Amino acid sequence: MALMPAPSRPPVGGQAARRGLALDRMLTLGDHTDEHGRLLLEDSASRGAQKRAKRAGVPMRSARCTYPDSPSRLGGEMNVSAYEALRRDLADVLNGFAWLAEHYRQVNPSGGSTVQGLLDVSNLGTTLPLVLFHRALNPVPAHGSLPSPVASVFKASRGIFSAAIDLLNRGDGAGAGATITVADVVGFAEANGHFRRKETGRVCAAPTRLIERVVDAVLTGQGGDPSRSVFGDLLDFPTLWAFYVRHSSFSQASSTYRFVLDNLTEAGDVAPEELFRVTVQVEGRTWSFGDFTQAFVDHANLIQAELNQVLGRADPGSPMSMDAVLRIL
Repeated sequence: MALMPAPSRPPVGGQAARRGLALDRMLTLGDHTDEHGRLLLEDSASRGAQKRAKRAGVPMRSARCTYPDSPSRLGGEMNVSAYEALRRDLADVLNGFAWLAEHYRQVNPSGGSTVQGLLDVSNLGTTLPLVLFHRALNPVPAHGSLPSPVASVFKASRGIFSAAIDLLNRGDGAGAGATITVADVVGFAEANGHFRRKETGRVCAAPTRLIERVVDAVLTGQGGDPSRSVFGDLLDFPTLWAFYVRHSSFSQASSTYRFVLDNLTEAGDVAPEELFRVTVQVEGRTWSFGDFTQAFVDHANLIQAELNQVLGRADPGSPMSMDAVLRIL
């Protein structure tokens, strides 16, 4: 996939706006809210944030799921208020996913209706608010200002992305470029528990038919009109894509590093003081684990610098130590 160039110069603005941000801040959301005060992370937000939202009058009504076509959800507790917000935004959500899918196919023409496309478009949906909140020029305030359709796309994208990752990893012999249908995706999610959170037992509140319409827009762009999406007024796709590609690069590097580290430590054969001297094989190259760790830290600092540039910030942010990078994992 083509890598869109990052902006070469920061926008005009105050010095504070141009100061570089730390990598973990750029890649995560905390207790951010949309224009209606709804938490982007909903039930995953901190308890304090949930209490503040309730005190502010933000609806957080729950009910038991009665959808007969979804055995994995039947009887589970669901956030009805979150679903009502999504239903209110549905036309804008479908238009937004169609906008993402259309632009995605321009940089990756073979990605439509594939596992990779499902992963990429849904991940773009989770990336969208990161760029809007953290860019140097006209950032969206963390509370009370993010357009509700962006928040709804973010929430829908989180669930779809989780299923896409699992589908890619399990695969049943199908690779990232395998063609998939809406029925494939929804059936996989139902069969593998993606409509129910393991930690809380809470289930997705959207009816199956609505989920199918959203997944169709992600896979094919059908069901929405990209020309009517508000996303193009909020940011340009090349900036979103440049941020996403770098974010994805760091995520892949993190996954590889965690895999190597887990293999070294799970067996318990390596003493902590010997760990960095152990030899490892990674993608056909031999490293000491210490050198491999340093290469990962260097990559993290490079990604931090490039993301700050994409966001229009004048400096790369303070260099991260090894401990700081490893705390992000």
